[in-house]
Amino acid sequence: MMSTASATSVPLGPENILALLREQVDLYGELAGFADEQRSLITREDTGPLLAVLTKRQELSARLGDAIQRLEPVRRDWERHRTRFDPTQRLEAEDLLADIKSRLRDIIDRDEEDVRVLSARKQAVTSAMRSTHSTGQTLCAYRDDGIGTSRVTHLDEAS
Repeated sequence: MMSTASATSVPLGPENILALLREQVDLYGELAGFADEQRSLITREDTGPLLAVLTKRQELSARLGDAIQRLEPVRRDWERHRTRFDPTQRLEAEDLLADIKSRLRDIIDRDEEDVRVLSARKQAVTSAMRSTHSTGQTLCAYRDDGIGTSRVTHLDEAS
């Protein structure tokens, strides 16, 4: 019995390989667009739509994973497949692979920067909450020690 991946795979001739590489370039382009949208939302501190963008990115990543899986046999034996390309096809394949690598690196770099920004914001919020909590504890301590209440009472009576 053949697996679903084997049953749906296409012959791995040069044109099909190039088509799969072009598909990956396009998918990485879409992923970069979502990364730009994510960056914009983070910069504007508009976290409401961020979850929807992350969901779209996850769906696109699954499609990209499928495309990568279809090219796995080629990757494992790249040199053999590469020799079947004519010079123009070989150049196009090399350009596509370089483009894929570049787009992926850019996406990873932007995502890492987004993580740093969000982490810094989280730390700032945590620090602000601790400060607010400390201030609240201090106010409660003055309120509950009897001294603060009696001073207010004496001041009110003197007025």
